[in-house]
Amino acid sequence: MTKKFESSIEVETIKIDTVVDHPYIEHGINLSGTIYINGVHDDKSINNIKLEVFKVTGEVTSKMVSKHSIELVGAVASKDMQMIPFEIMPDERWIPDADQEMSKLILRTTVLFENGSEFTDEDEINFDIDE
Repeated sequence: MTKKFESSIEVETIKIDTVVDHPYIEHGINLSGTIYINGVHDDKSINNIKLEVFKVTGEVTSKMVSKHSIELVGAVASKDMQMIPFEIMPDERWIPDADQEMSKLILRTTVLFENGSEFTDEDEINFDIDE
């Protein structure tokens, strides 16, 4: 059973989807995907988008292991879709604890608009260390 990564932020007529190429990544493979932005009008410009990876070490405990920021330049026309590819290289902080075969990671997308409003969504990815 393959789990699909789903992260979507909708604000009025604007929709931002983060699509990960593979929700299961292995040691030596980068986390890659595309952010799709649709419906942005000139008066609702996006200032930046943050991608953060959190390692879940328990039911409540998590810590940030990676942060990637995307600055947007210029406005997107109302009927155009903007696609922004991304690639994040895992490091030793992503490695699961010794007693776990697979570690659950959370990829959080945060969109910051020029008016200061901020919206967030997240979903799970898995990191497998078997080489």
